[in-house]
Amino acid sequence: MGQEAKVLQLFKTLHRTRQQVFKNDARALEELVPRKDLLIENVPYCDVPTPKQ
Repeated sequence: MGQEAKVLQLFKTLHRTRQQVFKNDARALEELVPRKDLLIENVPYCDVPTPKQ
């Protein structure tokens, strides 16, 4: 399975989990919008933390 397929599978699982956890809470489902600072694209994963400057 390619990386793109894994990402899509994880997204679908997360979406289904969100629907199940907040099943009876329409307000929470509508408000679950990620903050803009969380929507960073193309950030490579790094096993070793980088020192803060």
